[in-house]
Amino acid sequence: MTMDRQYAVKAHTNIFLIRGREYEVTAPAKFDRITGELVDDKKLDDAAVELANEKYRQDMDIISPEEIKKYRANTNLSQRDLASLMGWCPTTLALYEKGAFPSEANNKALKALIIDRQIWRDIYKASRNVRMPQA
Repeated sequence: MTMDRQYAVKAHTNIFLIRGREYEVTAPAKFDRITGELVDDKKLDDAAVELANEKYRQDMDIISPEEIKKYRANTNLSQRDLASLMGWCPTTLALYEKGAFPSEANNKALKALIIDRQIWRDIYKASRNVRMPQA
């Protein structure tokens, strides 16, 4: 019969390399109480990676998934509708909302769209495939 190991969660500092830039992040991590070794924990590891990604987004002025979702909610647009307005595949927008970094051009387009409602109107007028939201 094997004994379950006891684990402890404590702050751990790690350095992440994102597109050639280093980001130091201190976040909760799982450790083996007996050996003191770091233990993989998908949930905690993913949270630490997201902290590093957020630092990268701030440094590079990249739109966040939350900003995109908030914009869609405020304009009553589905992912498919916004992707169509932008001339993108719906999968592209879904990936951005899951945390993928947009290309520089797509990042600029999304930021401009969110900042200036007239851009949204102009894009909407040019689009023939999107239903009119009830804003």
